[in-house]
Amino acid sequence: MKPIKLSIKLLILLLLSFAMIGTYVGSLISSQIVSKNTLEKNYLIENQFYAKKLADTTNLHFRDMFSNLSVEARDEDYKTLDSKYIYKDLYDLLHSTTYFNSTLFVDRNGILVASVPDINVEGTKVNSIGTQEALTRKKHTVSDPYVGINEKLVILISVPVFNDVGTYIGFIAGTINLHEENSLKAILGQHPKHQNDSYVYVVDSKGNIIFHPNINRINDNVKENEVVKELIKRNSGSRVVINTLGEKMLAGYATVNSNGWGIVSQTSQKAVNKPTYELGKQISLYTIPFMIFVFVLTIYMLIKIVNPIRDLAIYARQVTKNKPVPTEIIPEWYFEIRELKRTLLIAIDFYQKKLHFAESESKRDHLTGLYNRRALEKLALNSDSYSIILFDIDRFKLINDQYGHLKGDEVIQYIAKLITEVTIETDLCFRWGGEEFLIILPDVDLAKALLIAERLRKTLDTTISPTGKPVTVSIGVGHLPESTDNFSELLDMTDQALYKAKQEGRNKVIAANKN
Repeated sequence: MKPIKLSIKLLILLLLSFAMIGTYVGSLISSQIVSKNTLEKNYLIENQFYAKKLADTTNLHFRDMFSNLSVEARDEDYKTLDSKYIYKDLYDLLHSTTYFNSTLFVDRNGILVASVPDINVEGTKVNSIGTQEALTRKKHTVSDPYVGINEKLVILISVPVFNDVGTYIGFIAGTINLHEENSLKAILGQHPKHQNDSYVYVVDSKGNIIFHPNINRINDNVKENEVVKELIKRNSGSRVVINTLGEKMLAGYATVNSNGWGIVSQTSQKAVNKPTYELGKQISLYTIPFMIFVFVLTIYMLIKIVNPIRDLAIYARQVTKNKPVPTEIIPEWYFEIRELKRTLLIAIDFYQKKLHFAESESKRDHLTGLYNRRALEKLALNSDSYSIILFDIDRFKLINDQYGHLKGDEVIQYIAKLITEVTIETDLCFRWGGEEFLIILPDVDLAKALLIAERLRKTLDTTISPTGKPVTVSIGVGHLPESTDNFSELLDMTDQALYKAKQEGRNKVIAANKN
């Protein structure tokens, strides 16, 4: 058997093909694995943060509901047990807020004195689960879901009523109909983040679903779900979980402290698979044409390099046979090398520009053009002394509710533009998150920073915004090292100053204080 004769040209070509294909496949697989793991981690972090945010919002919502009921419970009309006066008070309570679907008053014997809307059973004893729980506990109570006297699945939020000598005379309550439009749904179901393969659901302390985008799931018991098990233990966190449909979900969860409910924000694994697949397509789209170009160019260079070697081999063979032949002139290939170098430099420059552009874009907020929170980690402050101004748009949620999210975005853009007009080139301006902004003023002391902040506040307070009227802001101002010599502490102290400005009535400037 004759040995296979392989030319150096074929060997180099096979090696080159294997190296290029192996590199491409390895890069594609590794990039998709890294991308998938990163996306999963980000979704888990985002969902946990979002669930915690909703839990805090829901907690405040219940605090407000209890506050309204408590104020109402001190009304003298309830102590008279006169249904005519009580009905009027309940009517005013129901229509003065959007918290409840109905309101009612039950005396200590369980007799329904009045309800709004009127369901024509006043004067009869109510034996529903929520009523009995409220009568037994005689304190602020949120019931588990049950079928109420209106034959609807409800939860009952109740507050006890006492007479002037402290004797219990009944309770005033509001109901939330779980199968209808309600105030909880307004909070939990309409956030723009949760549209593509993401949703939020809420369970009570026993694992019964209270809120779910699929209304047919309400009142289902899901206590065997691994996430719900953690919520029943009043734990918060994030994890990968398989839902009842067998789908892999990336879930973040948090408890509502006021009533033991659990909020779950979760995203389908499909939300990770799709961008990972798209990433592979994009890598192929940009890589394959470039690889083809390099491969063809390399073959050309290979021919230029190998052909002279082949000619030398033929010449040597002819010499060994004593057949003198003219000396072959080996073609020079220096020009081709220079061309290849020039081409590669062009390609490298092209991708460096793309990389620099992508890095620059990652530091900017797309809505306002200001720096984002991520940019702060990469920016170097060349001064050991600087002030920061942290401010928040007052009642921005009302702007969104009244004028819509598009108008809210216009307000944010308007404020961002005004910030750039009142600051100088060396100042650093950030959209810190949502309706919150941060300005870093190098080499500016606290007194001057307070003046700048006050000027900004007055300008906003006297300038017409896209809503047709001025918007106000609450501002915290801090200085390093006057306030503290640690930047993280400075941010925290300035945020506390901002919160204090909110507490003192908003539209204020407060300086950060070490105490």
